[in-house]
Amino acid sequence: MNNSDSHDSKLSQARGLASQLGMFAEENDIPKDLWDSLEAKIYDFYQVPHDR
Repeated sequence: MNNSDSHDSKLSQARGLASQLGMFAEENDIPKDLWDSLEAKIYDFYQVPHDR
């Protein structure tokens, strides 16, 4: 797997996890600032930039 594929795979995984947890956060009224912090940690964990 080349570097670009690895980055794309990590970015896809980060987006998928953030999306799933985002739905959970909305359904359970998780405060926006807490969710924003968690979302940033997800992207940090996968070591990919988080473009809003």
